[in-house]
Amino acid sequence: MKKIKIYFVLVLLSVTTTLSAQVGISTSNPQGSFHVDGAKDNLATGAPTVAQQANDVIVTSDGELGVGTTNPTNSLHVKAIVDPVKIEGLADGNTTTDRLLVIDPTGVVKNIKTLGGLSIPNPAIFRLETAQTNFLNGVVGGGTSVVPMTVVKNTIPGMTYNSGTSTITFPSGTYQMTFVYEASHNASGCSISSYFVDFPLNNTTTRIHSTSAFVQGANAVYGNSVTYATVIPAGRTWKIALGRGVSGNCSGPGNTLAATSTQLLIFRIGD
Repeated sequence: MKKIKIYFVLVLLSVTTTLSAQVGISTSNPQGSFHVDGAKDNLATGAPTVAQQANDVIVTSDGELGVGTTNPTNSLHVKAIVDPVKIEGLADGNTTTDRLLVIDPTGVVKNIKTLGGLSIPNPAIFRLETAQTNFLNGVVGGGTSVVPMTVVKNTIPGMTYNSGTSTITFPSGTYQMTFVYEASHNASGCSISSYFVDFPLNNTTTRIHSTSAFVQGANAVYGNSVTYATVIPAGRTWKIALGRGVSGNCSGPGNTLAATSTQLLIFRIGD
C-alpha cells in the first residue's frame, strides 16, 4: 500500500511538472507556452528558421499569439509572405458613422475615428423641383430671392436642412459648393443675365458673380454655375438664395428659374 501511495505521488508530480512546462505539438523544442509545428520541420535545438516558423503557431508566456512567427510582438501577430489575413461573412457598414481600418508602416492595424482628415469628399445634392415663375420680379441689383430646393442626397454627417426656410446647418469643415442654375427671360432688351450667390465664409458670406449673354426673345434660355470653396464653423446656417447682379440688363416679370436643372452641389472635403 505504501509503495502505491509513493507511486501515485510521483505520478502527480510528473503531471504537475508537465502541465507547468512548455507544450509542443509536433515539436520537441517548443519556443513558448504552447507551440504547434505544422510541418514538423523545426530543429531539435535552437530557434527555428524564418522558413520553419512560417507554418508554426505559438502562444507565449505573455499570452501573445503568433501565426507564422515564434516571436509575436502584439496580442495577435500574423506573419506571411502574402495575404496573411482573410475574413469572410462581414456585414455591410455605415459609411457615415463607421470607422476606417488602416495599417501603419509596421503592419499594425489601427482605426481612424473620423474620415475628415483624409479629405474624402462627402456629397450633398439639392434640387429645385418646381419651376419658379417671375423669380426675380421686383428684386433690384444686389437683392436676393430664396430658392426652395429639395434634398436629393445628403451623406455629410451632422448637416441638416430645413426645407421650410431653405436653410442649411453645417458641421465644421472645408467645403466646395456649386450652384447650378438655368433660367429664361422673355423680355425686350434682356440679353445679359447677372446672378450671384452669397456663399458662407466662416461667420460671414462672400459674393460670387456669374454673368452670361444670350439672344433675347421667347427662347432666351441661359444658365451657368457658380462655384466656391470655403471653411465653415460648426453650427453655421446658410439660406439657399440666388441674387440679381448689377451688370445684367434684365428686370421685371418674365424670369423663370427652371426646375430640375437648377441644383446645389455641396462637397465636404475635409476638416
